[in-house]
Amino acid sequence: MKIKHLEVPQKIWKDKRIPKETKYIYSYIYQKGFDRIITDINIGEIQQTIKIKNKGFKKSLDILEHLKYIVYQEYATGMYTITLN
Repeated sequence: MKIKHLEVPQKIWKDKRIPKETKYIYSYIYQKGFDRIITDINIGEIQQTIKIKNKGFKKSLDILEHLKYIVYQEYATGMYTITLN
């Protein structure tokens, strides 16, 4: 699945504390969980769109959680439950 048009709140694109790759990950999470509060994501889904390993993905999620954009929990290796704030 390729994402062609990302409609994400502008505040994340203007936030200079967030690396570009992390912004793309947030965009993917936002698109997948658009009408929901909680969404489940597998690292394999992300890897089809963005070339990233689980360690890098987890680092990006830590950044987003620290800045209070999301809350996440890893319930198995590469499997995450994410709550959008």
